[in-house]
Amino acid sequence: MTVLEEKIPPATARPAPRPAARLLPLLAGAAALALLAAAPYLVTVSAILSLEQVAAFAVFAVAANLLIGQAGLVSFGQGVFFGLGAYTVTLGWEHAGLSFWEGFALAPVLGAAAAALIGLVALRARTLYFALITLAFSQLFYQLVEQNTGFTGGANGVFAPVVPAWMESPVEGYLTLLGIAVAALLALWWLYRSDFGLLLRASRENRARVQALGTNVYRLHLLAFTVSGAFCSLAGAMFVVYNQGSNAELFDWTTSGQAVLMSVIGGMYTFAGPVVGAFVYQFGHDWLVRYVSDWQLVLGGVLLLVVILRPDGLAGALRRPGRLRLSGRLELPSRLRGRK
Repeated sequence: MTVLEEKIPPATARPAPRPAARLLPLLAGAAALALLAAAPYLVTVSAILSLEQVAAFAVFAVAANLLIGQAGLVSFGQGVFFGLGAYTVTLGWEHAGLSFWEGFALAPVLGAAAAALIGLVALRARTLYFALITLAFSQLFYQLVEQNTGFTGGANGVFAPVVPAWMESPVEGYLTLLGIAVAALLALWWLYRSDFGLLLRASRENRARVQALGTNVYRLHLLAFTVSGAFCSLAGAMFVVYNQGSNAELFDWTTSGQAVLMSVIGGMYTFAGPVVGAFVYQFGHDWLVRYVSDWQLVLGGVLLLVVILRPDGLAGALRRPGRLRLSGRLELPSRLRGRK
C-alpha cells in the first residue's frame, strides 16, 4: 500500500440498485424510441422537419456534454466541428465529386483530426481561459469560411442537391436520421459508462487526485476533446439532410452556445439530459419564433429559471445527478493506472 492510499479513508459502500431500477430506464428508452419511430406518420410535415433538427442536435448536445458535464470543460468551440461536418459533405460533393455517404463517412474523421489539433492548444488552459480559447477558434473558423467566397461560398454557404433523392422525403429523411442518431447515442452511452467516462467524471470532481493516482489528465481530456469533435462533426453531417446545404453561421460561437443551452436545460449530469434539452430547445424555439417577437428575451428568461430552480436540469429532476464523490478512496482499473 502506498503512502497516498494510506492517507485516503475507505469509501462508504453504496447499496446495489434494484433490478426494477435498472429496467425502468431501458423500458422508458424503448417506449420513447417506438414513439419517435411512429411520429412521422402522426404529425405534420413541419413537425417532422423539427424532429430532423432534433435528431442532429441530440447527437451534437450529447457529444458536447462529454466535455461539459462529464469532464467539466465548458467549450464554445464545438460549433467548429459541427460546421466542419456539414461542409465536408457539401464541399466534398461540390469540389471533389464525393457522394453524400462518402462525405458523411469522412466528416467524423476530419472532425476528430481538427479536434485533436485544436485540443493540443486549447487544453493547455483551464476553466475560463479554456472557454475563451475555444471561443476564439470558433470565431476564427467563422471568419475564414465567410471570407473565402471562392471555395466555401462565403456568407451564402453551399446549397446543392447533395442529399440522395430518396432522403428528400421528410419521412424517409427523418427515419434515416433517427437510425443514425440512435447508433451514435448508443456509442456515446457506452463511452459514458466505460472506464473512460469514469475517469472523466473523476477529473471533473478532483483533477489533482486523479493526477496523483497516475492518470495524465491532459491526455485524457485531449482524447475526450477528440471524440467529442468526431461526434459533433457527425451531427453536422446529419444536419445537412434538414438544411440541404451548409452555411458559415454553423461555425459561429452561437452554435456552440446552443449545445451548452441544451445540456443545461436538460441536465448536464445525466446522459439523457442533453437529448431532452434538444427537444425542449428546438420545439420551444419554434413556438417562440411563431408567436413571440422578442423570443431571445423569453428564451433567456426560461434558461435563468431552469438554472435557479432546477440546476440539475429537467432530466435531473427525475433523479439526482450522479456526481462522483471522491472523499473516499478512488479505485481505478489497473490498466488505467498510467504514469504522468
